[in-house]
Amino acid sequence: MHALKVLEFDAIRARLQAHCETTLATASAADLEPSFVEQDVWELLETTAEAYEALGRHSVPSLGAVRDLRDALTRSKKGGILGGQELYQIADAMSAIRQLRAFLEPRREDMPRLQPFSASLPENRKVEEQLYASLDPDGTVRDDASTALANLRQKKKAAAARITERIQAYISGRTRDLLSDPIYTVRDGRYVIPLKAENRGKIRGIVHDTSASGQTIYLEPEDVLQLGNALREVEAAERIEVQKVLTALSGKVGSIASETIGGIEAAATVDLHFAKARLGFEMKGTMPQRAQGTAYLKVQGGKHPLLDQATAVPLDIAVGKGKSVLITGPNTGGKTVSIKTVGLFVLMAQSGLMPPALDIRLAPFTQAWADIGDEQSLQQSLSTFSGHIRNIAEALKRLKDGSLVLLDEVGAGTDPAEGAALAKAILQAMSAKGATVLASTHYGELKAFAYNEEGFENAAMEFDPKTFRPTYRLIMGAPGASHALRIAERYGIPAEVVEQAREGLGDQAQDLALMMERLEQSQRQARVAQSEADKRSEQLKRSEQKAAKKLAEAEEIRQTAHSRANEVIEAALREIRLEASRLFEELKQAPIDPKTQQRVRQSLRDLDAVGRDFAGEFVPKRKGATSVPEGLVRGSLVKVDGYSQIGTVLEEPREGRVFVQLGPLKMTVPAQSLSLADRQTATSVKPRTNIQLQKTINATTEIQLIQKRAEEAIRELERFVDDSMMSGVPSIRIVHGKGEGILRKVTQEFLRSHPGVAAFRDGEPSEGGQGVTIATFK
Repeated sequence: MHALKVLEFDAIRARLQAHCETTLATASAADLEPSFVEQDVWELLETTAEAYEALGRHSVPSLGAVRDLRDALTRSKKGGILGGQELYQIADAMSAIRQLRAFLEPRREDMPRLQPFSASLPENRKVEEQLYASLDPDGTVRDDASTALANLRQKKKAAAARITERIQAYISGRTRDLLSDPIYTVRDGRYVIPLKAENRGKIRGIVHDTSASGQTIYLEPEDVLQLGNALREVEAAERIEVQKVLTALSGKVGSIASETIGGIEAAATVDLHFAKARLGFEMKGTMPQRAQGTAYLKVQGGKHPLLDQATAVPLDIAVGKGKSVLITGPNTGGKTVSIKTVGLFVLMAQSGLMPPALDIRLAPFTQAWADIGDEQSLQQSLSTFSGHIRNIAEALKRLKDGSLVLLDEVGAGTDPAEGAALAKAILQAMSAKGATVLASTHYGELKAFAYNEEGFENAAMEFDPKTFRPTYRLIMGAPGASHALRIAERYGIPAEVVEQAREGLGDQAQDLALMMERLEQSQRQARVAQSEADKRSEQLKRSEQKAAKKLAEAEEIRQTAHSRANEVIEAALREIRLEASRLFEELKQAPIDPKTQQRVRQSLRDLDAVGRDFAGEFVPKRKGATSVPEGLVRGSLVKVDGYSQIGTVLEEPREGRVFVQLGPLKMTVPAQSLSLADRQTATSVKPRTNIQLQKTINATTEIQLIQKRAEEAIRELERFVDDSMMSGVPSIRIVHGKGEGILRKVTQEFLRSHPGVAAFRDGEPSEGGQGVTIATFK
C-alpha cells in the first residue's frame, strides 16, 4: 500500500514492535495494516482502550516467556523427541499462558473484549510441573527426573571420583619423578599424565598424545584405563536414560500440543493489544472518539508522532466528506508535515493505535491514498511529475466513496498554468467520487478555486513577518502568501535581485501578495484577541465556580445552624407549654382560692419573663465598645443583655470577658453585654419558679470531645447526657472526630448501654460523617 510507505508507517510499526513481548506479536506488529471497515476499526480501538485501562489499573502478567514454539510443538505432536531446552521453554510458555488466563478469566465486566481470549489459553499445570521438575533452565535433565537416572548419576560421580583418586596417586606418589610436571590433564575425554619420553615403558598404559618437542608423552595408565572404561559404560547408560526421560516428556507435550499452539497464538494477540496500549502511553496518545457521519477526522493539539513531541507545533484541523482542505503558505512552512500528520493519524487510528493529540474525532475512511515527496524513478524512466501523475491516475481509477486523499504540491513539476488547471480538474474529480482531499499548493489559482468550489476550504501555514520565519501553525479558513521574496532575502539573495523580482511581479500581483500578508496579520491579531478573551472567560468561570462553592458552603452552614436552633427552640417551647398547662390545671382545681390564684399568676408572669429572655437570645446583639464598664469588679451586681435576672461578677474581668453567676447558672460573657445594677434593682427581681425550664433554656445540643482522653470524655459525656435529658431536648450531637476511632467507639458503647438513649447513628456527610454521633432520647 503506497500510502503506508510515503507516510512512514513503518516507523510507527517499529515503535509498536519495541513494546511487544512475544515473538509472534512482534511479527504481527511488523505487518500491521489499518482496517477500512468501520465496525472492525471500532472493535480494534475499543480493545486497545480496554488494554490501556487495564495497564493503568492492574499488574498485567508478563508474556516474555511465550516464544514461537509452534514448530517444536508440531514435532512433538507427530511423535518427535524434543530437546531439554525446547521442553523447558515450552514449560515457561505454558506458565505465562496460565497466568494470563488467570488474569483475564474473572474480568468479563472490566474487559469484555479481552476476557474471551481466556478460553483459548489452556491450563495444563500437571504437564507444566513435570517439565519444571525434570529439567533445569539450560535444558539439562535433572537427577531426580527418574529413579534410574538418579542411580546412574550417583554411579557416574563415584566412578569419576575413583579415577581422580587413582591418577592423583601417580602425580604425588613414587612415580612423580618420572613425570615432566606433577599434574594430570584430559585428552579426548581420557585422564592422562605427562610422562617424560625417556621413561616410556616404566608405567604401563596407552599413549594418547605427544608434546611438540617430543620430550613428553601423554599416557593413560592401565588401571586408570579400566576405571575410565567403567565410567564410559555408566555415561552410555545415562544417555539412554536421559533419552527415555525426554521421550516421555515429549509425549506428554505432544498430547497437548494443539491447544498449546492455540494458547501461544492467543497470547500473542493479547500481547499485541497491550503493546498498542503501551505505545499509547509512550506517545501520550488519545483514544479517538466516534464522530457523526462518515469519513471524517477532527484533530485538536495533534503532533506528528515521529517528531520530537517537546518541540513539535500542535495541529488543529478538521477534514471529512464534503470538507476538503487546500493548504497554502511558504516553503519549509510545514505543509507537508501537516498533511503527513493527518494521514498518519488516520492510519494509526484505523489500526487500533492512539495518536498523540489532545482530542480526536473519527468517522473511519474507506481508503487512504497519498502522493507525497519525490516520486522520480530512474528504473522506470519517470520524472517527478510523471511519477506523481501515475500515482494520481491509479487513485482516480480505484477511488471509493469515503476515501482520504493526501496530495503534496498537487500539479507541481510542470508548466504553472497547465499544472494549476490540471490540479483543479483532479481535485474536482476526486471530490465528485466522494473523496476527502487534503492538498498543498503554491498556485494562486487554486486559492481562488478553494474559495469558490463547494466542499473545499482554504488553510494556510502561518508566517511571522517580523522574523521572516514560519511558525508551523496551521490556520484554517484563509489562504497563505508564499513569501518567496522575503524568504529569498533571508537566505542571502542580493537585495537588488529581490527588488527586481518584485518589480517583475506587476502591480496586481504585488497588491495580491500584500493583501495576503495583511490578511495573515489580521488573523494573527484576531487569534491573540480570541486567546485573551478565552483566558478572561476561563478566569470568570473559575471565579463564578468559586463563588457558587462559597454560597453552597454558607447555605449548608445556615441550614445546619437553623436545624440546631429549631431543636433548642422546640425543646424550650415544649417545656414552656408543659409548665403553662400545669399552671392552668392548678388554677382550674382551686378557682376560688385567692392565694392559689395569685401564686399561679406570678408563675405565669415568671414564665413569660423566661420566654422573653429566651427569645432575646435569637435577636442580634448590639455592637458596642469592647471595654469593661467602669467600676466593674468582683462582687458587682450586673444586668446581662437578654436576661431579666441580675447576676453577680465572680472574678475580675480578663481580656474583655467576665465570669458571672446568673441565678443557678455560671457563665463567661463579653464585657460589652454587661451593665452595672444596684441592689434595689436586684432585690426587686424575683427568682424564677421552674429550674427544669431554666435547664431547657440554657441547654446546648452539642458537646466537643475531640483530643480528650477516653476516661475524661466519658465523664463529660455522662454529665452532658443527664443535663440534656433533664432539659428535654430530643437529640444531641457528639463531636468526637475520626482519628483512630477510639473516641467514636467508647462514645457509642456508652450510648448503647444508657437506659435513656433510644437510638444513635453516625452523622450524615453534611453533619460531619463518622466524626460525629447523633443520639436520640426516649
